[in-house]
Amino acid sequence: MRLAQPAALWLLVLLPALLLLWYHAKKRRLAFLCQVGDPALLRQTPPRFPHLRNDWWCQGLLVCTVMCTTLALSDPRYPLGTSHLRAGTLDVVMLLDISLSMAAEDYGTQSRLERARQAARQFLSPLQGNRVGLVTYAGVSFRQAELTDDLEALDFILKHWININAVGVGGSNLAAALTTGLDLFQRDNTGRDKLILLFSDGGTQENEEEALRTVLTKATHEGVKIVALGLGGTQPARIPQYDAEHKFTGYLEIDGHLVTSRLNEETLRHVANSTNGTYVRMTRGEEWRHLLSRADVAGKNLTQDERKVFQPFLLFALLAFAMQILLSRL
Repeated sequence: MRLAQPAALWLLVLLPALLLLWYHAKKRRLAFLCQVGDPALLRQTPPRFPHLRNDWWCQGLLVCTVMCTTLALSDPRYPLGTSHLRAGTLDVVMLLDISLSMAAEDYGTQSRLERARQAARQFLSPLQGNRVGLVTYAGVSFRQAELTDDLEALDFILKHWININAVGVGGSNLAAALTTGLDLFQRDNTGRDKLILLFSDGGTQENEEEALRTVLTKATHEGVKIVALGLGGTQPARIPQYDAEHKFTGYLEIDGHLVTSRLNEETLRHVANSTNGTYVRMTRGEEWRHLLSRADVAGKNLTQDERKVFQPFLLFALLAFAMQILLSRL
């Protein structure tokens, strides 16, 4: 339970003063009765319920009234459901690897790219109210969508426009893709938190270490967190090829040698850890589905639906006050 107005608890410091005031009023009442009547005669006419006129009852009801009223004013709230992203707090760029290796079918009949596309589309729902951009890359990177809050249009792009090796240049230039993703943030800087969702099997080009180190340093300096989602298996997988009618034509070969690909987790972990991000391996399950509701990913951008529960405290305060008035009349 959370108190929406915790400053109201300062009213509890008035409780000792109220008890002192109650004690002073009781003494003045007794002094007044002594002036207008005989105290010995008054003691011979006890109340009908003497046990209920005990001072402890009166003090307890007074304390209960004050405490319950204070708790009601502090606006207690009870959390409902799971955490979710607050709208208007986050800019997200999705980087999708569309190199030839992403065609490997590590998920039954589903390729790595199809798995990545499925996850990316499902991430759009919890990102409602925030802005999302899209970059695809292989040997070069390409802006598919600038940062936008029109997530329906972005879903259409993910569903119909993202294909294997659509950029027409082989390889996997991860450093160039990250640079393009960072440029999207710089084009429209609104002060929101920045997050990159990288969908890749970890493939990189030769002699890319220095460029990758430079772009990761830039991302850290600009406060961009990278969440890397690893696609594929740790065992080498063949890369199927299909014709225009999507009929299987064989496996990819280069110079007569069968080409295989496997998930490079070391590179993806390095990319994520360098920016205080997170690495998640995408298996056949859906452990990634609630990724954006994790504190290590979304941080302070998370919120949770709440129910106000001040009513019971206010009811107890009213009952205690009414009981106190009733006992004073007995």
